Amino acid sequence: MFGSRRSVAAAMALAVAGTLAAAPATALAQHDQSVVSAYFAGWDVYGRGYHVKDIPADKINVIQYAFAAPTFDKATGAVGCSVLDPWADYQQPYPADLAVGGVADDAADANQHLYGNFNQLRRLKAAHPGLRVEISVGGWTKSTWFSSVAADANRRKQFVQSCVDTFIKGDLPGGGWPASAGGPGAATGLFDGIDVDWEYPTQVAGGNVDPSPADRHNATELFTEFRRQLEAQGARDHRHYLLTAALPATSKAGQYYELPQAIAQLDWANLMTYDYNVPGGGIAAPDTLLRPDPRDPNAKDLTGNTIGTVAYYLGRGVPANKIVVGVPFYGNQYLRTGGLYQKADNSGLDPNSLAWDAKPQPTYHDLVDTAHVVGANGFSQHWNAFAGEPWLYNPAQSHNLCGQFNADGSCASPYQVSTSTLITYSDPRSIGERTELIRSWHLRGAMAWELSQDSNDHALINALSPLLH
Repeated sequence: MFGSRRSVAAAMALAVAGTLAAAPATALAQHDQSVVSAYFAGWDVYGRGYHVKDIPADKINVIQYAFAAPTFDKATGAVGCSVLDPWADYQQPYPADLAVGGVADDAADANQHLYGNFNQLRRLKAAHPGLRVEISVGGWTKSTWFSSVAADANRRKQFVQSCVDTFIKGDLPGGGWPASAGGPGAATGLFDGIDVDWEYPTQVAGGNVDPSPADRHNATELFTEFRRQLEAQGARDHRHYLLTAALPATSKAGQYYELPQAIAQLDWANLMTYDYNVPGGGIAAPDTLLRPDPRDPNAKDLTGNTIGTVAYYLGRGVPANKIVVGVPFYGNQYLRTGGLYQKADNSGLDPNSLAWDAKPQPTYHDLVDTAHVVGANGFSQHWNAFAGEPWLYNPAQSHNLCGQFNADGSCASPYQVSTSTLITYSDPRSIGERTELIRSWHLRGAMAWELSQDSNDHALINALSPLLH
């Protein structure tokens, strides 16, 4: 079994030797539809100005809309499942030039109840009948109340019912502008399922309240309640609603979730096989690795790479046709470093910055469409064969950094520095290696974070789309 350290090591040795074509014994013939799923973040319309009309819907078959969030009132015990940004989600009227199909919304039409991203997604689905859309609930910063809403059977039932009412039945809150926006059934038929992004059971993570060791089992119970209510609603609607979840990489997954019991309730699990190294780690290292690299800071963890993570899940009894491999459309930026796997000092980088050279994780779009630094502008391009990921190096790149931030996140003391810069990232070649892994091991498919971070020519999505054929 791949669950043992010895057998995982054997799988690693095969992978490093390049024998990806030899699928694990647990990888059975795939009978379910392959998945190419990608997140679309509601805030994309603000940052890059990336809209639903820009989504290459012919290259994917699932969109995960980020995010909705669990809510909990400690004083009253009230439980809910809420939209995060009503304006972007379903209130903003779209002009013709930004709209799917070039048809503008009419804010004066009392019979139109859906605007914003939700209405644009509905139109996109109409133009692409095979496309499915899920609402993703949680994420790193909005998993705050998962421990609370999953704590007992009554809360779980109320929370799931709220998610079903709001997003599957489409009963959106009213009272905004346009006056007709929202109301009962406003988003009926838009969402084809629910994606649970609890990051992570038993952990504080991005600010979770009241995490508990009981979370591990409660997560299984929560998935079971989701499945029960979605099946009941599906019976009424004569259709199947998807239930998926974003699950962590490495063997930590087994600490946070009951594997494979939790995944048994899901249509598939999206493995977040990225962020094995982060910009604040002090060492210039790849964000995602395909194979183990003996130079990597986490090399002792045999599951600290994509193949190792997948092998771990398979070894815990998770079927191959329920495993979707995650790929990042962004990279890690490191300053003041002598090269790959060398010490780095990222002082002054700001994760809230929109400038590519001032944030720790620039997107592929930043690198190729904005900065044009792939093998140019002082950057040399390299390939890490172990990680299956490229990297860029510039010994003297200028950066606009920040020494101190205001309470609102703006920079109180900007400064400029010229220093060495190293960027690890994903490109079509690295995505292609993941595509080959998925095919060879008969896995369910791929998931990408996230659509707006791809290049203008959709190069990364294009590298995944062969999975649909």
